[in-house]
Amino acid sequence: MKEICLFIHLVFASLWLGGMLFMAIVLAPYVRNLPNSVEIFKKVGIRYSIVGTFIGLPILFITGVCNLHSLNYSFTDIFTATKDNSYLFTLKHKVYLFFLTSILAIFHDIFLGLRSDKNEKYRKGARIIGVINLIIALIIVYLASQLRFGG
Repeated sequence: MKEICLFIHLVFASLWLGGMLFMAIVLAPYVRNLPNSVEIFKKVGIRYSIVGTFIGLPILFITGVCNLHSLNYSFTDIFTATKDNSYLFTLKHKVYLFFLTSILAIFHDIFLGLRSDKNEKYRKGARIIGVINLIIALIIVYLASQLRFGG
């Protein structure tokens, strides 16, 4: 069971980060020059929001808790972690960043993304939050790699 839980976690983490990297590196430079770029970004964003944010993030949370239990820790152990336990201390930072990225993703997708066709203020806000979320996702993956080696 723990292997399946970890597998699902890795697949959805790859989808989350990979989707953001694809949008930033591949889609944005190409679509930006098209006459209907705002419409394309909005449609792609809505689709990615469904899969990445509203399905992916809850699955990442559930599988993360599952992975934690397979290591004989409880979810509440994270919040009391100190530097004495480097694994839990690193995991605490990863979880806090996950909560932050989840809040930002929901704000981005519901408030900014759905209004991105209204004016430049919403488009710019969506871009800024998207870049911040990409940076946070990269930090989360870095922390995950630290966990792989003990914290």
